[in-house]
Amino acid sequence: MMELIQAALSASNLLWTVLFVLVILYWLSVVLGALDIESFDMDLDADVDVDVDVDVDVDADIDVDADVDADVDADVDADVDADADTEVSAGAQVSWWIGTLRFFNLGKLPFMILFSLFILSAWSISVLLNHEGSFYNPENTITLALISLLPNILVSALIMKILSSPLVPIFAKLDTSVKAIDYKGKVGTVLTEIAPDSMGQIKVFVNDSVSTVSAKSIEKEIKKGQKVLIVDELQQENCFVVVPADEH
Repeated sequence: MMELIQAALSASNLLWTVLFVLVILYWLSVVLGALDIESFDMDLDADVDVDVDVDVDVDADIDVDADVDADVDADVDADVDADADTEVSAGAQVSWWIGTLRFFNLGKLPFMILFSLFILSAWSISVLLNHEGSFYNPENTITLALISLLPNILVSALIMKILSSPLVPIFAKLDTSVKAIDYKGKVGTVLTEIAPDSMGQIKVFVNDSVSTVSAKSIEKEIKKGQKVLIVDELQQENCFVVVPADEH
């Protein structure tokens, strides 16, 4: 155990160890209700907006010499062609980038699940390669650790893809289920204590099934196990506003 701790805290592995500790702290915050599992999510469709349409309005009512008209037309055509090529090229590059992100399931799963799998893989590989007596870096030098950094990132990304793929259909069904239910007016039970203006988790019974959703109290602290009434939804924060049920 001590050898593992020493290897993890060595200069060769310290970066991955720090990130691994931050991931652990994040999941502890999720369990305690301080953060939501989708706190750092991104919408790939909304984040990038590329306009590949070219709209050119040329006023034909120009009273100039015919020779000048030809020059103007040629210049306008050249500018339009150049702009169109630039727009299409930019759109293709962005489309390729989004396709790459989607290949690794970004946008299909909560970002922190993917990030956690990536960091766990990268940390494990780094510690395996860089410790005293290892087959790759027995002297545990920073030089060899830096050389292995890029291969480690690529391999960890593929491991993240493999491990996360079975979760994609599960989260797709959960997302559909949550969006299809109107939770306003429903009564739930607090799973984690909800402080004023802070988030927690509540359990709601809907259609003979149990759903766990994030909830927020605006005015007062709500204890674990207390019954609450859902009065509003905060779509931007992906949570619901609740009040004690015994007050309504």
